[in-house]
This record gives sequence, structure tokens and C-alpha cells, in this order.
Amino acid sequence: MSAAFDTINIETLLKILEDIVNEDEHRIIRLLLSNTIISTKIIGATEKKPFFSNVGTPQGDSLSPVLFTIYLEHALKEVRPVLPKPSTPLEKVLPREIAYADDVDFVAFQDIDIEEVGKVLEKNNLQVNVDKTEFTNLSRGETNWQTTKKVGTLIGDQEDMGGGQKVKTEGGK
Repeated sequence: MSAAFDTINIETLLKILEDIVNEDEHRIIRLLLSNTIISTKIIGATEKKPFFSNVGTPQGDSLSPVLFTIYLEHALKEVRPVLPKPSTPLEKVLPREIAYADDVDFVAFQDIDIEEVGKVLEKNNLQVNVDKTEFTNLSRGETNWQTTKKVGTLIGDQEDMGGGQKVKTEGGK
């Protein structure tokens, strides 16, 4: 996702939360997200004009990742119907997507129409970062997947430990 925490539609988030949290919790979250004032600093400019924002959650706030996860799950519920339908027993037990923070991997045995996924996410103010989008094909005999990075680490053990080279240690060091 691109600028994921900055794009959350607060009104939509509050509507989603109505079914999840009690009235007091909802009121507190609404207050935390209301009257957000943004002030930009432009090099060379002498005047700052703060403005109100009705999108995004405060970054660095411990509640923001939780709120984003709830918002993302809501969007993924709308994405799932556009993903290829599972047809084999294995496909039926595999997760359809794997999400970590604002990174989402979609798992399928057939090609996924990422443009259609992007359209659904855009309806929820979420944008696919095309520059970071990767397609990885896992199949027997293929080794390209080993150099794919997930959550900052390469999938292949040897590749992650030093480019596929064995590490030699001496004297237990």
C-alpha cells in the first residue's frame, strides 16, 4: 500500500467500528481522530497555514496500527470475491491473503487480476504501490522464489544468510 495510514477515511472507519467496539470506546476513538490539524513546513516559505484533515490516523500512535488493521480487513472482505475461486482441496485450506502491517500478499493457483484488486482497494481509499508490487510463481524445479523478500527477509534460507554461499566458521565462532 502507498501511504496507507494517511489514506484511511475516518468516517468509514468509525462506521466499521460501530459493530466492533462499545459506545464508550467508539466515542474515545472518534475524539482521538477528530479535529486533526495538519501544518506543513515548506522550505523558503514564511507562512504556515494549518488545515483540518478528515483522513488518516496519527502515525506513532499505538492505536493507529490496530485501526489500520481493522480498516484493511474491511477492504479485504470486498477484495476476496474478485480473487480466483479455490477449486482444489489444497486451495480451499490455504489462506487467500497474508497481511503484515500495510503489506498484503495474495495467494492463488491462478493469475490474479491485480488491477481489479486495486480498484476495490481504491474504493476504500487504499492504493496499491505499483512500484513495490511483485509476482512470485512457486513451482517445482523453480528457484526464483528464493530471492523474494517478505517482511525484510529473503524466503530462501541460504539466500537470506549470504547470497547462497555457505558460511564457514572456525573454532566454534
